[in-house]
Amino acid sequence: MGNRPVRRTKSVRSEDHIDLQGPLDVAGSIKSGGSITLTGDFTVDDKMEAYGSIDIAGDVKCGGKIKAAGNIVVEGYLVANDRLKSYGKLKVRGTCDGTDLEVYGDLTVDGYLRCRNLTLYGSLTLIGEDSRCVVEGTEEIWGSKIIRSSSRDW
Repeated sequence: MGNRPVRRTKSVRSEDHIDLQGPLDVAGSIKSGGSITLTGDFTVDDKMEAYGSIDIAGDVKCGGKIKAAGNIVVEGYLVANDRLKSYGKLKVRGTCDGTDLEVYGDLTVDGYLRCRNLTLYGSLTLIGEDSRCVVEGTEEIWGSKIIRSSSRDW
């Protein structure tokens, strides 16, 4: 986390978009009536919930559920210790380590995704030879599985 001091806060709630810069420890939850953007390093003790999208650029550890009515984009490293649910797409450009993932849109991995259980109603796309999607338990994918050599369409 570098030499910057880590700020601490209780729950963060807004009816609008939430845009936070880390490093930040959230002792509660983050809930937005719009979208959530996290840039930097974060620890969230409870859940994250957005009626829009969730964009993560940095290292985020979340102890509770993560739920987005829109897309979830992970550029960096996300540890989800509880269920992750996206009613849009899930895009992982980096690493996502989770328990139970439920995605209603498509799942695109340009990096590494590991989870216990995966329910995917859309298609799974792995980009590049080094991208991996490891499901340790139950895997249900209703769409197709696609492997692409580059991320030009991202």
